[in-house]
Amino acid sequence: MKQNFIFTLLALFSMLSLVSCSDWTETEALDSTVKKPWEQDPALWAEYTATLRAYKQSEHFIVYARMHNSPEKATGEQDFMRCLPDSLDIVTLTNADNFSKFDAEDMSVMHEKGTKVLYQIDYAARAEEFADAAALDAYLDKVVVAVAANGMDGYSFTTDPLAADATARIIDRLATARTDGQLLVFEGNPLSLAATDRAKMDYVILDTEKLENVLDVRLHALHAVNYAGIEANRLLLTAEINAALFDEDRTEHAAVDEMSRRVVELGPYAGLAAYNIAEDYYHSEMNYQTIRQAIQTLNPSK
Repeated sequence: MKQNFIFTLLALFSMLSLVSCSDWTETEALDSTVKKPWEQDPALWAEYTATLRAYKQSEHFIVYARMHNSPEKATGEQDFMRCLPDSLDIVTLTNADNFSKFDAEDMSVMHEKGTKVLYQIDYAARAEEFADAAALDAYLDKVVVAVAANGMDGYSFTTDPLAADATARIIDRLATARTDGQLLVFEGNPLSLAATDRAKMDYVILDTEKLENVLDVRLHALHAVNYAGIEANRLLLTAEINAALFDEDRTEHAAVDEMSRRVVELGPYAGLAAYNIAEDYYHSEMNYQTIRQAIQTLNPSK
């Protein structure tokens, strides 16, 4: 009798388990549509982006970044402009020759946020390719057409200090081609430019990214201002993500963090330029946390 009762309880438990499992495993349709911020609440998004644009048009420290857009094989969101920090002022595309449909899709969002997108001409890395003046001229013509066609906001360029003629051709072509509101930015040592051409630059991104201590940064910046004649409000100091920078006491700091502070203390200068920012994408706290912190350090009350 006792044994039959136990069997009955086991059978009942099994039936209940089957019913419960059936409830647990029943397939339900889930809405997997990803809604972008401007799709979730268009009015709130419009208010937010209007505030962003007003901030970027106000007097503040500029934050500029290089981005390798449209790699041959995308590895994640770090390869797309849409995931850049909203408060970033300027991004220059180091693979602008291969401007993709994804870049084109992101351009409207960049402009809605007030972020300027530049076409980078890395002559320093491609000097051999453009050793022939005709080849360089043809390439510059192609760049100017692409900037206009894609609604970009200007140009950045590097140069070879020994290639004075090529540098002059680049500046002449780009300065002539740019329209109202477009920027012309030089990355490197301003002494690589003729004195008359330095005044044509909206910003000079000083090549401090390889310096390891703030004393060298101080001297490099003073040289650019006092000897090369670059006004402090046109000069940005550069740092690389994941690099180190040592202060006067030989204490090590993250280069972007320390350089942000030195933009204010040593100048004040126009702002900060950050290189290799994609390497910071998988920060433990949030995407591009280091860049976000730099922006906050430079503009704490904004």
